[in-house]
Amino acid sequence: MEAPDGARERVRFPARGGRLRDAFNRCVALTAVAGLALSGWAVWLEAEEHRDRQASRARITDACAGLVDPDRVLGLHGGTTRAVQGSDATEWFTKDTTPGRCVIYRVGEPGTTYGHFRMEVWTNPAEWVTNVVGAAVHPFEQRSRRASDPAASGPVDVTRRADHSPDYPLDNPGEDDGRLGHYDDDSVTFKVTCEKPKNDITSVNVRTQADYEDVSFQDRLTLIELAADAAHKAADHFRCTPEQRLPVTFARLWIPDTELKAAASAEGSCRWYADFLRAEGDDVRLPDRALASPAGEHSFKETCLLATSPTRVKRAWPTLSEERVPDLDEVLHTSPWHLQTDSFYGDEAREVTPTAFGDRGSRIRPGTAGEFSGSVRWASSTCAGEPAVHTLSVSTSYADVAGPRLRALFRAYVDRVTAARDCEDITFPTPSDLPSA
Repeated sequence: MEAPDGARERVRFPARGGRLRDAFNRCVALTAVAGLALSGWAVWLEAEEHRDRQASRARITDACAGLVDPDRVLGLHGGTTRAVQGSDATEWFTKDTTPGRCVIYRVGEPGTTYGHFRMEVWTNPAEWVTNVVGAAVHPFEQRSRRASDPAASGPVDVTRRADHSPDYPLDNPGEDDGRLGHYDDDSVTFKVTCEKPKNDITSVNVRTQADYEDVSFQDRLTLIELAADAAHKAADHFRCTPEQRLPVTFARLWIPDTELKAAASAEGSCRWYADFLRAEGDDVRLPDRALASPAGEHSFKETCLLATSPTRVKRAWPTLSEERVPDLDEVLHTSPWHLQTDSFYGDEAREVTPTAFGDRGSRIRPGTAGEFSGSVRWASSTCAGEPAVHTLSVSTSYADVAGPRLRALFRAYVDRVTAARDCEDITFPTPSDLPSA
């Protein structure tokens, strides 16, 4: 006999404890089914993530010539499993095509990519990669654009902060500061100096950069380690035996700062300027702000940025002669008054150019002194048997205003930095070398 319809329902979901228990049984059954579905979905997602990570690792290894650990690159900026290399031919390289650069983008929502990581590798002597000084370098470019934007909310104090921090020396335990390289707010440069140059290569250099803002302390450590590992691998490839090979452990890292401070109390790489103001007396036309970094005893590069505040500019304005008066609004917003001193040591002294073009014909030659286009003065010396070049760059709008004090200021700078390293054979520009003075 066929059971009634109600009986069939009771067979399907037996009510063994009343309606409440029946509802509970239904819930348990549905939860079990949902759990199985979610478990399967989680397994699929894990497999998909694994495939994405493996593909991303392969892309990074290929684009950066196998010089970096792809997992460490993926771990930057909180970590990602999906990354792609740049599509432009200049955004990947092989070990035999240095100088080279690789660019890695982070993949977001479908169709979107974000800056993540980039690396440059080059050897010295360099054909194109140089230390550029002079008018081509604008340390306040980003803030100048904001200040000149009609949509900007309120006035912008352009010289309060620089676009980037100065270079801080890497401090390896037991070694002198700066011998291995330097870092700033978003990049690291690591140098392997060859004990006995092979094929005229004196050093192998690697720069790693985080292509995003607000780089964390841990990410900066990762960038240092990536740069060091890549530099040693590239050095092995070029048969460059390091003068010394030290473990990549650092006793301390300073927090890079982009904010300019009062020049009269400057320390580190700008201390010479504070001493100059005390000895020579302040002048309303001289910079009242400074951005310094710790001075490494063996850094191959050292910088001091000096600039005038809007208050100082306005105080100096009535003292300017009419034929030399620039546009005040331009000075306050797009072309701020600033000076920058740079010293380059060792093989970096042979890679200095006062133009934005990096061919070898434009390099400043160690052992010489002079002026370029009124925007760069340079002197030379020999420090610990190695060449050194010392430069003073002046912004275009500031050259005439600061002109009468530049000779004494540059002399004070070179005297101080060469004395700090016991340099010899110091060559200064002669009066005939400085037509604009």
